[in-house]
Amino acid sequence: MALSKGPLARAEKIQTPTPRLQESKCIAAIDFGTSSLSVAYTTPTTGGDIKVLPLHSSLERIPNAILIMKDELGQQYLTIGIGQQAQTMYSDIKKAAKNFIYFERIKNLLQRDTDLSLSRTTKVDSFTGGSYYLIEVIAFILTHLKEMLLTDHLKRHYQSSDFDWVITVPAIWKARARRMMREAAYMAGLTSDAPGITRFTPVGSPLPRPEE
Repeated sequence: MALSKGPLARAEKIQTPTPRLQESKCIAAIDFGTSSLSVAYTTPTTGGDIKVLPLHSSLERIPNAILIMKDELGQQYLTIGIGQQAQTMYSDIKKAAKNFIYFERIKNLLQRDTDLSLSRTTKVDSFTGGSYYLIEVIAFILTHLKEMLLTDHLKRHYQSSDFDWVITVPAIWKARARRMMREAAYMAGLTSDAPGITRFTPVGSPLPRPEE
């Protein structure tokens, strides 16, 4: 199924200094919506068509929700569900969610926050308790979407750095929100072959600068 030009037309390219990327015939676009997520892509094997990645069964759009499991020491974090899967799993483990972190519709914060108060250290509370850096929550979602495309769907025939990555950015976003999304993309390893974010920085500790 081909994707209309709408999302790509309003998308913002994630800049990269890698010359090879500028000549790439692979493009991946993430539509990071307030309530939903979708991923579209094109590669030489698609014959120029833009394909939409099935994210849940045959569904091309899923709810903007993520469920992350942490170890008892809080040193290791693993995304175990996204979209409908995350919602269903969270509903099942609500009463025993000690080792889980659940978020939903976090992009609302980016739209309603003012340009003066929003920064890379903006915090967000999870449904399961605890406060986290918003930028890292976004990076976890982007990392998982990247893996669903490259590992699950394309079977690692391509690397992340083979793609030009774009993320849809609403026109109403302020400059800081745009910068935050761009930095989250770097944290997710979209423009490099790094694995992406694997742990949260404790709130109050300095956030590491991602590799660009």
